[in-house]
Amino acid sequence: MGKLPVINFRKKLKGIYKLGFIESLRSGNTGIGKTLEELFGIPENNVSNDFQFEGRIIELKSQRATASSRVTLITKSPHWNPLSAEKIIRKYGYSDAKGRQGLKVTITAVDFNTHRLKLEINKPLNRINIIHKKNGAVCYFEIKELMGKIKEKLSQNLLIVFAETRKKRRKEQFHYTEAYFLSDLSEENFEQLLLDGVIVWEFRMHIKENGSVRDHGAGFRISEKHLPELYSAKEKIKMDF
Repeated sequence: MGKLPVINFRKKLKGIYKLGFIESLRSGNTGIGKTLEELFGIPENNVSNDFQFEGRIIELKSQRATASSRVTLITKSPHWNPLSAEKIIRKYGYSDAKGRQGLKVTITAVDFNTHRLKLEINKPLNRINIIHKKNGAVCYFEIKELMGKIKEKLSQNLLIVFAETRKKRRKEQFHYTEAYFLSDLSEENFEQLLLDGVIVWEFRMHIKENGSVRDHGAGFRISEKHLPELYSAKEKIKMDF
């Protein structure tokens, strides 16, 4: 990767806002990011969409203002103790459309799901337990491990830019209207988002014919629009004049 460009993002965003709606430079979901990177002047050959300013390496990220779907925060299986994945699936799962014993459910810290499973934070042990309403903890996550993986995936300095969208002559257009400079990923914020049901864990596994467990990408997911809330420092960038 070549040297990262130096970009005064506050000044750059004001200029981008003034442009109004801009036609996407690429079709599909990735158009919003590609168009913003081009406007920022981040080279096409950059492996990442990072830039630097005032001694910080900053990741540039974009989202549609109307986005409400969940995205994967991290893929992570729990520590299978006291029960193994196979035992959990056999005990609390169901026969899927292909006749396999499986368990593909969303688990939250807000309430027990239809399979009577729930997330529970155990502060003394610094764990997140998956508990069954009747039988208690079936497996667990180490919070420090989770935060380590989150910090590997998300930049400690993140510039996230939201865009209004519209279609004109069948082409998607973006008006980048709102931006936040985020820093310091927060364990406390992660836990609160979990308690609020904003972050969930999806159990996505089944038992194969040979008895082994197939993992379909079990992991923690978060609504895109709530991603900034993982950070303890949040600066809203003034884009309009």
